[in-house]
Amino acid sequence: MLIIGSKTSTTKDFVKFVKPKICLIGVGENNKFGHPSEEILKRLEEFRCKIYRTDEMGEINITVNSKGKLKIEHNCN
Repeated sequence: MLIIGSKTSTTKDFVKFVKPKICLIGVGENNKFGHPSEEILKRLEEFRCKIYRTDEMGEINITVNSKGKLKIEHNCN
């Protein structure tokens, strides 16, 4: 799982190295930085990363069971 912010924190080389399957993007209300950038969204889609965004899905809860299996729940806005 990859939790991202600005486009400079999520370079193509970094995503290629980490190979995330799930990406969580926290977007604050009245986000003055324009996160997430279209460039980053395209990059993550290129690597077939499942994207969860708080601005589109509301609160996102991630739990991991004792076997390492993820459960992701969200409140759709």
